[in-house]
Amino acid sequence: MSGKYGKLLRGLCDLLLWAALSTASLLLMKLVAPARRGFFCGDESLSYPLKDSTIGTITVIVVTLSVPSLVIAAVELFKQPPAKEAARRSDYGCATRLGQLYKQAGCYLFGLAMVTFCTVFTKLCIGRLRPHFFAVCQPAMEDGSSCADAHNLGQYITSYSCRNTNATSFQQHQLNQSFPSGHASMIMYAMWYVAIYLQATLSTRVSKLLKHLLQFLFVMFGWYVALSRITDYWHHWSDVLAGVLLGVLFAWLTAVHIADLFAFRRWTRSGYSAHTLKRGQVSPKSSTKSQSQSQSTAAAAGGVPPALPAYTFGTLPYTAAYPAQAQYAQTYHNYGYVP
Repeated sequence: MSGKYGKLLRGLCDLLLWAALSTASLLLMKLVAPARRGFFCGDESLSYPLKDSTIGTITVIVVTLSVPSLVIAAVELFKQPPAKEAARRSDYGCATRLGQLYKQAGCYLFGLAMVTFCTVFTKLCIGRLRPHFFAVCQPAMEDGSSCADAHNLGQYITSYSCRNTNATSFQQHQLNQSFPSGHASMIMYAMWYVAIYLQATLSTRVSKLLKHLLQFLFVMFGWYVALSRITDYWHHWSDVLAGVLLGVLFAWLTAVHIADLFAFRRWTRSGYSAHTLKRGQVSPKSSTKSQSQSQSTAAAAGGVPPALPAYTFGTLPYTAAYPAQAQYAQTYHNYGYVP
């Protein structure tokens, strides 16, 4: 199937795949019990007090869903089209912009679903106890003793029950889901993806450093959220580090290999990707050779400037020397690669 119906069908299939992966994560959290690990009485790493989260779970979910989506929408809906398309506004109208928005936002959300599933799956498999385990659980052994009894010191306890009636069901359920940090993995995925997306798509004429300042602020916000999980005693430092690495890894994989944000930098045997130049062009080496041949031919014909090689379109020296080719610089400028 081709045409608009084929694109619609592919879009629906992608939407179903995202929904299936998100549903799988929810089912894991609701139906699968985490691994049950034991502890040593007197373990100081599990003896921290219970504190409220500085950045709650709902806040993290709202931020990871809304902030990157708003950034992608602002860029895709209001960015300047390439000069080649600007002459044909009907080809780069509202439908095209909405299609690009759907594609980029869909890739981001699919990556978010992947990192969520991976985080939940790892939590359930590892079953690591949280730093406030003793404060929330107040474990009691099968014989009715507690960690205050001398004969339990130095013993690895696997059979116990929590006797703290003041703890909520959510706190009890989350006690052995410390590794990795879900806050860290989700927020770092979102903020790093935004930083990579801005690097690939945003061009700023006012200041070269403006884009990098925005990237820095997004990443630092994610880093603050991750650090707060340590200071709030909800995670060990290694849990947060694992969550950060997991988020960064999935952000890079999604941006580079799924959303294909840097396709215009990759050279293949058939030429540049359709993101910048037409396919089927010659390689850089053969193009350089043909350029030198055309220069000698042009010189013999009276000094007529040779045709500009495809792989040099958009570079400043050539656009300055050949104003007629300046339209090709617009594609590079839209993606932030013209100083």
